[in-house]
Amino acid sequence: MKLYELIVRHGRVIGLGFALTFLSSFGQTFFISLSGPNIRDAFGLTNGTFGLIYSVATLSSGLLMIWVGSVIDRVDVRLYATVALLGLAAAAVSLSLAPNLVMLGLSLFFLRLCGQGMLSHAGVMSTARLAEGIRGRAVGVATLGFPTGEATLPGIALVLIATFGWTGTWRIAAAIIIVALLAGWLLGFVLRARDRDLPKATQALGQHEAGPRWIDILRDWRFLALIPTMIGYPAIMTAYFFHQRYIADVKGWPLELLASSITLFALVSVAVTMTAGILIDRFGAIRLSHFYLFGMIAASVALAGFSGPALALVFFGLVGLTSGCTNVVIAAVLAELFGTHHLGKIRALAGAFMVAASALGPVGAGVLLDANVSIAAISLGFAAYLVLAAAITFVLPNTRA
Repeated sequence: MKLYELIVRHGRVIGLGFALTFLSSFGQTFFISLSGPNIRDAFGLTNGTFGLIYSVATLSSGLLMIWVGSVIDRVDVRLYATVALLGLAAAAVSLSLAPNLVMLGLSLFFLRLCGQGMLSHAGVMSTARLAEGIRGRAVGVATLGFPTGEATLPGIALVLIATFGWTGTWRIAAAIIIVALLAGWLLGFVLRARDRDLPKATQALGQHEAGPRWIDILRDWRFLALIPTMIGYPAIMTAYFFHQRYIADVKGWPLELLASSITLFALVSVAVTMTAGILIDRFGAIRLSHFYLFGMIAASVALAGFSGPALALVFFGLVGLTSGCTNVVIAAVLAELFGTHHLGKIRALAGAFMVAASALGPVGAGVLLDANVSIAAISLGFAAYLVLAAAITFVLPNTRA
């Protein structure tokens, strides 16, 4: 099936996935961090204190996703997404009105849970249940929402913050989320007459079955073999992005070049996402899992060995290679290994590990930097870990061999 035929046949479910991954941007680190200096000033927080609050919110939301993510196997994806969007809008308003640190922490918790957690999960799951042979490209198109948000929203948000302040910007974000939700339901009603064969990807699966126990999943050697590669990218990528200003100062990157490099990162992610989907449909996700970390490995080695302005473009471009593959590869690998009937529960557990890693990565890197460990040494350590994680994936059985 060619790409345009895939979009015509499964356009609604792919469009839903794209919309959800894009809207998850309001709960992602790159968007929330744009208000970071304003939040610190408003509450009188140091960088370390705000980072600790944010890490606790991220880690706790990731742990809760172990249960919340499994619910998607028993309810319609559209209902699940509606609850997540309402929660994300409420959290955005709550953040803008937070009178104290307790409400600040709770607002950040629900932004992370509903945005990065539930909406990202629903966006990927809406297409991950499609059949082999089309799953890779479908997930690839749906997950284009992630880099699209990274490429477009920061500039818009900075203009809004300068015009309406950070609190006004979060209220505008809440309004955008509600408008998008209403538009989605309205479009669904309009297209209902043409949709005589709604893809099963959005429908509830296993409503009366609890699925495998958490302990059984954790005892499965295939899942254990995936953990190192699943946590490696989010931990290291978040560490790099969280400390990007420090890295820029050490490497001599002007802020204008840093912004341009992040845009390049998003553009590379878009291109690679579609390529990864095509490769998965042709060769299988297991084979691609052996090599998709190469971009991050090369970026870490380059960061350790070189300096100067040109390195910024090279570094973020290489990181974009792995970023574009990650969501597509992980979802497809889990589907190939464990099937799609309880994929929501299994991916939720995987997602909890990934979110926890993204919470701990910046803290670990910060501790090393405070101990005067050089960027070069840290990045070489990251590269060595990623090589080991990639090597472990070779033990996974290739179901499509």
